[in-house]
Amino acid sequence: MKKTYHGSCHCGAVHFEADIDLAEGIRKCNCSFCWKLGYRKSFAAYEAVRVTDGRDRMREYKATPSNWPEGDINHYMCPNCGANFLSRGYLDFMGGNFWAVNVACLDDVTEEELAAAPIVYEDGKRNRQMEAPAITSYL
Repeated sequence: MKKTYHGSCHCGAVHFEADIDLAEGIRKCNCSFCWKLGYRKSFAAYEAVRVTDGRDRMREYKATPSNWPEGDINHYMCPNCGANFLSRGYLDFMGGNFWAVNVACLDDVTEEELAAAPIVYEDGKRNRQMEAPAITSYL
């Protein structure tokens, strides 16, 4: 069941709301972005995320070079504290535009909700986001 969570960067300069269903899983990916940042994400429909404060303070990051087509994956962070809280993407198999919400930036999620959420592994390193990598224990 979808629930509206409230999130922010570490310093509080940016706040957002996201309607997500943690029962769909917390995704752990081995792509270079997720791995290097410790990003743990939950997917949300494009219209299910709203930046409620600090949109003008958000900074956008796009990897260069990238295997993704231009405009397909954009990451958002706070330039003050460095927290990476949202990534916007576009994938046909996801129904088009979507958000990846960093669950570590959700302010009102409970430990019980996080513990109950299944873990979904993604082999982003090999561009197989819908498959688990052969080794997952390090994720």
